[in-house]
Amino acid sequence: MSVVEGAGRRPGAETTRAGSQTGAPGVDGSAQPGAIEHRGPPSSALPGESPFEWAAALYRSIVDTSPDAITVTTVEGKIILCNQQAATLHGLQGADEMIGRSAWDFVAAEDIDRASRDLLRIFSEGPIRNVEYSLLRSDGGRVPVELSASAITDRDGNPRALIGVVRDVSERRTVEEALRRSEEHFRHLIENAPDLITVIEPSGEVRYQSPSVRRTLGYTPDELVGTNIWRIIHPDDRRTVGDAIARGLLQTQSSESTMPHKLLVFQAQHKDGRWRYLEGSGKVITEEGCAYGLINSRDITDRMEAERALEASERRKAAILETALDAIITIDDESKILEFNPAAEAMFGRRADEAIGERLDDLIVPPSLRAKHRRGMQRYLTTGEGPVLGKRMEMTGRRADESEFPVELAIVPIEMGETTIFTGHVRDLTEHKRAEEEIQRAREELESRVEQRLGGGEAYGLTFRELTVLHLLSSGRADKEIAATLGIRPKTVNKHVQRILHKMGASSRTEVGVRAIRERIVG
Repeated sequence: MSVVEGAGRRPGAETTRAGSQTGAPGVDGSAQPGAIEHRGPPSSALPGESPFEWAAALYRSIVDTSPDAITVTTVEGKIILCNQQAATLHGLQGADEMIGRSAWDFVAAEDIDRASRDLLRIFSEGPIRNVEYSLLRSDGGRVPVELSASAITDRDGNPRALIGVVRDVSERRTVEEALRRSEEHFRHLIENAPDLITVIEPSGEVRYQSPSVRRTLGYTPDELVGTNIWRIIHPDDRRTVGDAIARGLLQTQSSESTMPHKLLVFQAQHKDGRWRYLEGSGKVITEEGCAYGLINSRDITDRMEAERALEASERRKAAILETALDAIITIDDESKILEFNPAAEAMFGRRADEAIGERLDDLIVPPSLRAKHRRGMQRYLTTGEGPVLGKRMEMTGRRADESEFPVELAIVPIEMGETTIFTGHVRDLTEHKRAEEEIQRAREELESRVEQRLGGGEAYGLTFRELTVLHLLSSGRADKEIAATLGIRPKTVNKHVQRILHKMGASSRTEVGVRAIRERIVG
C-alpha cells in the first residue's frame, strides 16, 4: 500500500481561475506524457471554463472540504497531493510539508508488512475499504486510523497513482476502549457477585444467568440459559412472580419509569431437589425494542430458617410466660421492667401495661429494701458480681395495695451484646409460710401428746422420735406425710418404722397401729 494521507500545494504548482491547484498529474490544462487521462468533460462545467478547469476545481473542493485525510501518491509511495486534514493528522502545519515525502514514512513499523500486502491486493483485486492501521505523527505519536484506498489507472488500465482516504478513529477507539473496560468491569462484577442475576424473556425463557447460580442453586449458567424459569420456581410462587414480571412489562409499555419493584420472596428449586428461599427485585430493560426482565435475587434460606426458629422460640417463650405459675419479670440495667407475665400481674395486682417501663424498685420492692436493691444493681454493673444472682433467696414483695408478702426470688443475668438484662422468677410464699406454720403447730401438738403418753411407750423401749412416728403411723399416714409433718426425710421415717416393728414384735404397720391404739400408747 503506497497511499498515505496528506494534503497541500506542490511547490511551483499553478492555480487555475477556479482556484484549483495543478499539482496532480494530468490536471494542468495540457496533456503530459504518460499522464492519467480523464475521459469526457463533465456536462455541468460552468460557462467560460474548460472541462479541465472544472474538473480540477471540483476535485479540489471535494478534497479540501472532506473531513477525512486524502492523499494521492505515486505507485512507489511518493506523496504528490494531499489535503490539510492529512497534514493535521500527522501533526504538520501545512500540506506542503508532506508533498514529495514517502507515504511509507508515516506507517508504523509493525504495520509495514501488512500494508505491503494490502498494496498488492489493490493492484490485483481492486480497492480496499476500512482497513485499520497505526500511522505516525511528526512527534513520534501514533494515530489509529481506518484506510480506504484504490488505484488511479490510465486508459489501458495500468496503475499510475494511488488515492487513499484516511479517517482518524482515535475518539472511537477511546470510546470503544472505555466501553470495553466498562463491560469488563461489569462482567467482573456480575461473575463475582454473590447475588443471582437473571435476564428473562417475557415468556419466562432464561436469556442470561450469572455464574453465582452454581453456588446458590447448583446449576451451571449453561444448564439454565434457554430453559424456562418456571421449571425451578415453586408452584405456590409462580403466580406471584409472574404477576410481578407482568407488572414490570406493563409499566415499561406505559411509561418511562425505571423504579425497581419491591423485594419479593419466593422459592426456587436447587439442582438436588431442595427448595431454597430467594429474595429478589426486578425491573424491565429494553434492548433493540424488546423488553426483558432483569431479576436480581439472593439466597435467604438461612435467614428465613433463623427467623422461623426465632418466631418458634418467641412463641415458646410467650407460652411459658403465659402459663408459668411463678411471676417472671425482666428488667434492664436501669431496673426498668421489660416483661411482666400474667402470674406477675396476679401476684402483684398490677397490669403488664402499667408495669412495663416502670422501675422495679419503685413498683414492687418495699421502701425498706429499695436502697439495698439499688446498691446490689450498681455493684453488679461495676464489678460483674452480685450476691443474689443465680441463687434462690427469700425476700419481701410489695403489692399494688402496698401490702407486703414473702417471696422466693431467683435472678439470672443475661448478656445482650453490650448490655445486660435480668430475669427474675418470683414465687409467692404466703401459702407456703401458712402451711409451715400449721405443720409447726401440729408438730408441737403431737409432741405434747407424745410427752403425755411417753410412759406407755417405755414398755417397748420406744424413743421420743419413735413414739412420735408411731402416733402418725397409727392415724394412717404414709412415710412421705410423716416426713413432711416432722420435717425429716422419708427414708429416715422408714428406718424409725422398722425399729418400731422390731421393738413391738409386730409383723406389719397395721398390726403396730392397732396395738398402739388398743394398748393406749397413742390417743
